[in-house]
Amino acid sequence: MLKVFNRKKKDNKGFTLVELVIVIAILAILVGILAPQYTKYVEKSKKSVDVNNMEELVKAVEVYVIDTATKDSLTAENGVVLKLDKDGVTVGGKTPSGTDNKLFFDAFNEYVKNWDSIVLKGKHWKDNFISVKVGFDAQGGVTLSEYTPDEYATYVKTGDAGANQGK
Repeated sequence: MLKVFNRKKKDNKGFTLVELVIVIAILAILVGILAPQYTKYVEKSKKSVDVNNMEELVKAVEVYVIDTATKDSLTAENGVVLKLDKDGVTVGGKTPSGTDNKLFFDAFNEYVKNWDSIVLKGKHWKDNFISVKVGFDAQGGVTLSEYTPDEYATYVKTGDAGANQGK
């Protein structure tokens, strides 16, 4: 009788090769299904960061204009393009050194911590940048127009970072 029990213990020492292959195959299928969804969510979150960074820069300009009671010669019609790309922030196509738009960079320095290190995070924006035309209305408020690319404009209107994803 003891020989029977000893033999059964020896037979149940581990997993068979077939069982291990089945488990690995199941894990591979799950990873194959979930990985694309994960990358979509990562890209969507990067786009949200880009939009939030742009909104922060625009709000800094608005607050700066209100706080300093400074009114530049900008109007809604002749606004300046604020652009965010992989190289950072530009205003009217210019960086802080050598710009006529000192108001913007003063606002960034005053209200946005490390604004000069803000870069475009999302890799799937059309043309690899986002921009908005910033001007001022008669009351001194900030007006925004000409969102580029269209996907960015759609995001601002709907709040959906994946609005045009997959098209």
